[in-house]
Amino acid sequence: MAALVLRFAPAGEGQMALFAATPIALYGFIIGATWIDAIADHLVGMLDFIGILFRIPGPVIGLTILAWGNSVADLSANVAMARKGLANMAMTACFAGPVFNILIGLGLGFSTLATMEGESEIKVELKASVVTGFIFVLLNCAAILGVGIFLGQGRIPKQHGYLALTLYCLYVVSSVLLTYAKK
Repeated sequence: MAALVLRFAPAGEGQMALFAATPIALYGFIIGATWIDAIADHLVGMLDFIGILFRIPGPVIGLTILAWGNSVADLSANVAMARKGLANMAMTACFAGPVFNILIGLGLGFSTLATMEGESEIKVELKASVVTGFIFVLLNCAAILGVGIFLGQGRIPKQHGYLALTLYCLYVVSSVLLTYAKK
């Protein structure tokens, strides 16, 4: 790869040829994803240790510290896009990231686990915090559709931001209460 870069990289002028830049970019993406995977493994182990040490249930760590840490980069990018007037791109990114995580992340995770276990299916138990999260996401999506499409003629008012923040706070509080109520 280094030889390709040295051979085809422009000497400060012009652009690298697409046939050379594409495999280099793909290689960089794979290396970056590998580092992210390795760091994420250690982060989850550390959060699990902190949860055990301070007797914090896993779902509470997941819906607070892990979720916030996992979402800060997306939040920053989406806010920056919205501030630059790219509201449609920011809104699409808000939904595309979680959809990717749910469909690809869960799909790869379950298929990998099933392969490792030698099973054709994996039994899961939906915790109260997950079901609560589904409900609040559906409420927010219904509010966006109702206000943005049906009432607002394609425009979402500023007040929806306050509604979304309120829904999130209610979600976190209700999920934590449900998690501790089961104990």
